[in-house]
Amino acid sequence: MNQVVLKYLKKQGYETVSTDYYNWIELWQNWWRNEVDFHKFHDQSGKERKLFNLGMAKRVCEDWASILFSERDEITTKAQTKEQTQRNNEYLAKQLKLLKVYKDLPIAIEKAMATGTAGAILRVKHANVDKQGNLSANHRTKLDIIYVGASQIIPLRVEHGQIMDVAIVSENYVKGEKEFYIEIHNLVYKEKLQKEVYVISNTYLNEKGKEIEKEGIAKNYWINSSVPSFSILKPAIANPLDVSYNNVNGLGFSVYGSAIDQLKACDITYNNFVMDFHLGGKKVFYNKKIVNTKTVQRKDDKGNIVEEQIELYPDDITRQQWKTYGDEMANLKDNPAITEYNPTLRVKEDTEGIQFALDMFSFKCGLGTEYYRFNNTSAKGNVTATQYVGDRQDLMVNANKHRKNVDEFISGICKAVLLFGRVLFQETVTEECMVSMTDKDGFMVDTETAKQEFRQDIAQGIRQAWEYRVKFFGEDEATAKAMVANEEIEDIEGE
Repeated sequence: MNQVVLKYLKKQGYETVSTDYYNWIELWQNWWRNEVDFHKFHDQSGKERKLFNLGMAKRVCEDWASILFSERDEITTKAQTKEQTQRNNEYLAKQLKLLKVYKDLPIAIEKAMATGTAGAILRVKHANVDKQGNLSANHRTKLDIIYVGASQIIPLRVEHGQIMDVAIVSENYVKGEKEFYIEIHNLVYKEKLQKEVYVISNTYLNEKGKEIEKEGIAKNYWINSSVPSFSILKPAIANPLDVSYNNVNGLGFSVYGSAIDQLKACDITYNNFVMDFHLGGKKVFYNKKIVNTKTVQRKDDKGNIVEEQIELYPDDITRQQWKTYGDEMANLKDNPAITEYNPTLRVKEDTEGIQFALDMFSFKCGLGTEYYRFNNTSAKGNVTATQYVGDRQDLMVNANKHRKNVDEFISGICKAVLLFGRVLFQETVTEECMVSMTDKDGFMVDTETAKQEFRQDIAQGIRQAWEYRVKFFGEDEATAKAMVANEEIEDIEGE
């Protein structure tokens, strides 16, 4: 975190998170980018080289994002009345499409899993602000949503692990000079309304920490509600580093924060696999007696011309040449002039090493031990992601914990959209509602839960008994109907 920004916040009276914590965020972010010093090394000649690597830090976050949300998921609200619910859902669906929320959410989730925290900020563009800081819309006013990473988020007040007040920091270059944009959200008590509401302030600083006036940017404006216009997402993992910051950190912990060693193991084993092939080519050794030499001139490091002897091999494509010898070649049987070396590649050992490293890594990241399985001859063979989730309860437990946090994150975004719709655009919607996410693929539901829900639908007449056998037993429709001709629901429950 930039010291210019922290110094400004300190002057404003904010006790911010220790800058040491952002070093951890930088470490996790570097692994996600696959740009870490661990991959760099120097060979015997001093030349810098880089390990061949798998880049599993980013991959595991991509996979968690795919598990936790997809564009098929449905976001809906439930208000006090049916009519209010309908108006909410119609307005929300329209705004979520305009803001491209379904498209961008997986990226935000991926970054949260990588660096421990991500945020979404709902902003208003081209609105009117009076002297009292009250907003009003005109024909150009519209909403915008910005997603930010952990390195941009500075918790200012945390209660029970939840960020109440926050500063969002961005860096921009204007005419070649760096500027810092600080957006502060404060929940304060407003006497006029007799309740706590959010006030948002915007500040621009130059590299020296001096404030910059910006035309068209409101210094302060009020959101007359305790519903924040920001939402924070963290993995459902207890933060072991939080103890060092008196449990007031408010930031999260990377999904691979405790698996750095396993990341290294994945890259070491994969590098060994690649290098075995890289160095495992056929080699031919020549007796010096059949190798000719040639004198060439080159420049040394100081620019001086020096002479150097280079070897010309008899099978060189530019010069096919063999030398004949007399008695000196009499012992070719015991000491041949040409010897071949064909190394044995350790494919089996290398792949087993990579697989073990991947198993350990996926286990440490909460995906179970067999999520990254490349052995098609294993007992499981090739299975679909849904089949795998149904079989792996450890993954399901962790996925459902993370999904609850994702649901709260999305709920925060939706309530902010509804809030601005009511106070700014005078829409007949309300943020005082429940927001729910429906998994349309059924990916987050384990097999036993899905069976139970299916049986309940049969009992209520929503589904037919034969559909149960088609879905869970894999029978075709004709077979399933014949099997349940005289079958009761109780029989299905006992299977």
